[in-house]
Amino acid sequence: MNLFLLAASTSITGNGLFFNPVPWLFLAGFVLVISILLWIPLVRSITRPIGRITRAAEKIARGDFNVHIADGRADEIGRLGAAINHMSTQLENLIMDQKRFLGDIAHELASPIARMELGLSILERRLKGEDRSRLEDIAEEVRHMSGLINELLSFTRAEISPEKLNPEKVLLEPMVREIMDREGAAGVPIRSHMDEGISVWAVESLLRRALSNIMRNAVLYAGDQGPIEITAEKAGDTVLVTVNDRGPGVPEASISRLFEPFYRPQAVRDRKSGGVGLGLAIVKTCVQACKGTVSAKNLKPRGFSVTMALIASKP
Repeated sequence: MNLFLLAASTSITGNGLFFNPVPWLFLAGFVLVISILLWIPLVRSITRPIGRITRAAEKIARGDFNVHIADGRADEIGRLGAAINHMSTQLENLIMDQKRFLGDIAHELASPIARMELGLSILERRLKGEDRSRLEDIAEEVRHMSGLINELLSFTRAEISPEKLNPEKVLLEPMVREIMDREGAAGVPIRSHMDEGISVWAVESLLRRALSNIMRNAVLYAGDQGPIEITAEKAGDTVLVTVNDRGPGVPEASISRLFEPFYRPQAVRDRKSGGVGLGLAIVKTCVQACKGTVSAKNLKPRGFSVTMALIASKP
């Protein structure tokens, strides 16, 4: 004879007859809370220094080597931070040595090239016919070399030690008007949109050089494509100075390298339409010396834009 025992209860625990999960649930919750309280400080002690290291690496990738990760840890994260500090110092020294080397070479070449130009100009007056035509070709090559030397000198001089800088309050509107008159060309419309009282905290000579180079590029590459527009607007503690043109822009793959020394997009790599590739590198150096940043982008459907973010001066 088979017997079946069936038990039913309105409670999940069967009033003690079945398995009682409540103590185990309390125990699991207690263990979870203790684990969270113990793990949160540990995770934060790892993620915070990694975040600082990431931000430092991003600054180095943008060309700003003035970074220092202050972390006295003796573990692998501390060693990584120390390695980042050492790398940034080494890179800064390497870049400064290269610029100093370029400046020394340019300075040594400036005088003999100037004498060559003077000698060629004197000789040109005495020659006629085919000989004079050949001499003009040589003089053109020497002038090109002279332009390269002058740009090299400007590039190296723009990298001034911070202690030698004298930042001051600079009114943008009068400076922009002056640059427009000097860099503008016949038939090239240039429009300025900015308040007369807007000003920035910068080194005036370096800021003027940066604006002049940007304006010169816009006139050279897009002067016949439509109006060039200069705007300045305040955004919190920053003033954004933007130069827009209606030209064809540059290949998207080249934008990230435009501010590198001697880099020129392949489309403009010739003497008539392009320089030696130092114009925007000088802009970047000057703007960074003023504690600002510079960026570039293509506009839609066409056009090119360069924006400088500068420190707004206090009223």
